[in-house]
Amino acid sequence: MHFAARGSILVSVAASLSILGLPAQAQQSDTGVGIATISAGGIFGLGGHGSYGASIAGAASKYLAPFIDFSYSPLTSYAFTYGTNLTGKGLYTSGMLDLNGGIKVRFPNKSNWVPYLGVGAGVLRLSSSTGTSGFGTTATVNRSNDELAANVSAGGLYYITQHLGVEIELKGYLAHQNQIGRASAGLFFQFP
Repeated sequence: MHFAARGSILVSVAASLSILGLPAQAQQSDTGVGIATISAGGIFGLGGHGSYGASIAGAASKYLAPFIDFSYSPLTSYAFTYGTNLTGKGLYTSGMLDLNGGIKVRFPNKSNWVPYLGVGAGVLRLSSSTGTSGFGTTATVNRSNDELAANVSAGGLYYITQHLGVEIELKGYLAHQNQIGRASAGLFFQFP
């Protein structure tokens, strides 16, 4: 039994190493391909909060890749009580949606890393919801604020295979009322 388990572990490790060793050379100069990424990370500037997102880019040339990026960050959430005997109950939640687009300038080289710098613009939607119940009434108050925001980013793609890899990125946003940063890491797939 132990030999079978060890054998399957060795086969798994050997298969993983052979996949990692596949050549990933053509990705640097591919044009006319798409790169879809899912990522997670955090934002800072509004406190520290998680962030989840997805993006798609198209390699228009060896160096330029237009992109569209979407992310959501849950901000604050807490329950509270109110009233003279604290019999009323409430829940406050807030979050930030980000939709932006722009262009990434890639710097191809001879390694599996492709660093890039990006610039873009989009909309940040900061929203909150307060729900209360008690004293025979229930109420919900929803608020949102949309802000135009410019952004700059620096990151890199690391190709594990010709079509699959890891992306890391730091992005800064400058809006009228908010300056926010986002750090993320994710998996990307290059197609076709």
